[in-house]
Amino acid sequence: MRTYTGPTLAGGESTIECPDWCVTDHAYWEDTADDCFHKGEVLEVEPPRDRAEPARLVHPPLAANLMLHSTAKEPAAACVWLAVSESVADRVELNVAGVDKLLAEVDRFRAGLVEQRELLAAIDAERRRA
Repeated sequence: MRTYTGPTLAGGESTIECPDWCVTDHAYWEDTADDCFHKGEVLEVEPPRDRAEPARLVHPPLAANLMLHSTAKEPAAACVWLAVSESVADRVELNVAGVDKLLAEVDRFRAGLVEQRELLAAIDAERRRA
């Protein structure tokens, strides 16, 4: 387990232990040990390039990472959330039940996307025969 020794809000110094999943370089960010976030790897859905405008950059429509405040004592603390966007304004804080609902929506979306893909493939095949 990694540790980080850094300043505290009161001007002292403290050492905290990072969870195994934390990838934050607290020293680089000059975090205060008693007021920082442990962050996990960011997962992103990366869409392919737009075929009509291949040079256009498309930001990931969905990103998620786990964050935990350094002072939270229990794993199910309210300050554990899943961020589903890089934009703070678009973030949704989710607990385990919320993540379960999001996964159900992602499954529903995937099933619908598979149906649309099959229709697209059928239309494409039909037009190539003509």
